[in-house]
Amino acid sequence: MQRFLVVLAFLILSFFQLYAQKTELVTNKYIKAYGTQFTEPVKDKKWGNENGSSFTKARYSEYEGETFVKITTSKEVNTLLKYTVKVKKGTLEMIVVDSRNEVLFQKSFSKDENGETEVLFQENQEYKIKFIGQQTAGSYFCQWIEK
Repeated sequence: MQRFLVVLAFLILSFFQLYAQKTELVTNKYIKAYGTQFTEPVKDKKWGNENGSSFTKARYSEYEGETFVKITTSKEVNTLLKYTVKVKKGTLEMIVVDSRNEVLFQKSFSKDENGETEVLFQENQEYKIKFIGQQTAGSYFCQWIEK
């Protein structure tokens, strides 16, 4: 029985490692991303996040506030945003804005949802992908892919 549990744990960890590597396989030629930044420090002791050149993700048990990822582009590019949001309680809002704070995409989540949307990023502009939590627990994952 103990051997079975060790093998099972190994398989589960291998799966998650493979998943983490899979999210980073996307290589964007014109998009640069600058990790998770916080409007105010997160007070959630169970907060955890990870960023790559083409994705951001976080998990939390009591999130109230705003985080964002900065995106810049060296060429005009149509970009596919894929997202997975899990909501155990509260709400999470995802907003994509340009440098003039004009909204390119906005969606509020109060239940689990997978989706995608396409946005046009202009050359030499700065964008933010914001995640605003309102007494929420769960996780988010967002990946940007040049088309």
